[in-house]
Amino acid sequence: MADKGRGVLVIDIGTESVRAALVDEEGKVRQIEGESPSFFSPHPGWAEQSPEEWWELSSQCVKNLNLKNSPMEIVALGVTAQMHAVVPVDNKGRVLLKQVPIWCDKRSQKICEEVSREISPQEQLSKTANLIIPNWTGPKMRWIKEYVPEVYNQTSVFLTAKDYLNFKLTGSYFTDFSEASGSFLFSWREKTWSNELLSLFGLDQEKLPPIIPSIQIVGQVQKEVAHFLDIPSGIPVICGAGDMLCLLLGGGMVEEGRSCDVAGTAADVSVFSPYPLISPKLMNLHHGIDGWISFGILDSGGGSLRWFRDAFYQDEGKTVSYAEIDKEAQTIDSAGLLFFPYLLGERLMGSPHARGVFLGILPHHQRKHFARAVMEGVAFDLKMSLEEIERLRQGRIPNLTAIGGGAKSNLWCRIKADVYEKEIWALEEAEGGIMGAAMLSFSSALKRPVSQLGKEWIKVRKKFLPEPDRREVYRKEYRRFKNFHDSLQNIFSQYGKED
Repeated sequence: MADKGRGVLVIDIGTESVRAALVDEEGKVRQIEGESPSFFSPHPGWAEQSPEEWWELSSQCVKNLNLKNSPMEIVALGVTAQMHAVVPVDNKGRVLLKQVPIWCDKRSQKICEEVSREISPQEQLSKTANLIIPNWTGPKMRWIKEYVPEVYNQTSVFLTAKDYLNFKLTGSYFTDFSEASGSFLFSWREKTWSNELLSLFGLDQEKLPPIIPSIQIVGQVQKEVAHFLDIPSGIPVICGAGDMLCLLLGGGMVEEGRSCDVAGTAADVSVFSPYPLISPKLMNLHHGIDGWISFGILDSGGGSLRWFRDAFYQDEGKTVSYAEIDKEAQTIDSAGLLFFPYLLGERLMGSPHARGVFLGILPHHQRKHFARAVMEGVAFDLKMSLEEIERLRQGRIPNLTAIGGGAKSNLWCRIKADVYEKEIWALEEAEGGIMGAAMLSFSSALKRPVSQLGKEWIKVRKKFLPEPDRREVYRKEYRRFKNFHDSLQNIFSQYGKED
C-alpha cells in the first residue's frame, strides 16, 4: 500500500468567513470548506460576532471535510483567527457574552482617551511599541469591567478568537506572542504581560492566559470533541498565531526585510524586522516566528470594495463578481475622483470617527469611475504608511508580495504597482492565512523551520511592474489625496462629538 502522506488540519476564523482546510506537506490546499458568520453592529462604532457561532461553523466545516475517509495522516491541527476579539469565559468554560467585540470595534475610544491622559504617547510607544487605540484587547477588557462589571467579575480568562477555539478543542487556554502584542498590556522588550499597564487599566493578570510561542503545542483534541468533529482522536493542537501574522507567513514574510501588501477585509502594508519600528504612524505586532511586523493598516480595505459591490453592482438581484467589476473599471481612469476608504474609521493616520468619502464628483462620472476610485483610494491610504516604513528603515523597499482576496485582481495589483512605484508580486496560492497556519503546524509537528517551508511552498503567479507613463498622474493624485485627507480631519472630529 502506498504511503498515504501527511497533512495538517487548519481552521481559519475570519470576519466574513469561517473555514477549515486540509493542507499537505507540499503546501497544497487539498480540501477547503467555508461558512459565513453573522456580524452585528448594535450601535455606531460597535462590531460584534458570536463565539458560539464561530465554534458551530468551524465544527460544520471540519465535518464537511470528511477527514476520517481522508487518505492522509493528520499530524497536527492549527487555528488562526481574526485578532483582537475579547471573549470572556467563566470557570466552567462558558462564554459570558452572547456577542463579543471584535477587532474593528471602536466602543472603547473614550477609555483610550482617558488612559492617554495618564501615559504620554512617547511612553506608550516605549512600553508597547504602539499607541493606544480601541482595536487593542486591553481597552475592550476595561470597557467590559466598566460597563458590564458582572461579566468582568465572573470572567476566569479573557481569550481571543483563536485561543477560544483552541480552548474548545483541548480544554487548555494559552495565547501566543502575536495576540499578546496586540493587547496594549504587553511589554515588547520583556515579552511578558506588563504589571504597570495592567494596573493602569485596573485589570487582573490572573484573567489573562499564559503566553507561549506560536508553534508550541497547547494539547490534544479532546476525545469527545474528536468524536463530535468526526476526526481521529489525539491530534496535537498548535497554539498558532493571529490571522494577520499567518497571512504574512503565507505571503512569504519568513525572512527579515521582506514586505507585503495585504488586501483582505482590512488592508495593510508591512515589513518584517528584528525589532519594532517605533512611530506614532505605525503599528507593531510580534510575528508568528521570532521578530516583529511593522505595518500601517486600513480597517476597510477589501471591505470598501465589497461594500461598493453590494451597494452598486446588483444585477436583477444577483451580485456581480469582482472579476466583472475589474473588467469594467480597467477601461478608464478615475478622472479626478477620489475615495477616502474610512467606512470603519482610521487607526493612526486619522480619527476613529472618520467616514468614507467620495470627493470630486462630476457629471461625467459613472459607476466604473467610482469602482476604480475605491481601488485607488485604498492604495493611496496604504502608501502613506509605506512611506513611513521606508523613512524609518532608511532604505527603499523594492517589491511587495500581494496576498489576500484583493491579490486575485490583476487590476488592483496593477494600480498598486503604479501608486507605490514598486513591483507587486502576486502569489499562486491566495489562501495565505491557511498556508501560514499550516507552516506553523508542520514546523511544530515535523520540526522543520518555518523559513524552509516558506521557501519551498511560496510561488509567484505574476509580477506587476510600475508603468512609467502613470507615474506623474498618480503622484499628482496622491498629493491631492493627502491634502484632502488632512483637511477632512476637522470634519470627521465633529462625528465624534455627535456620537
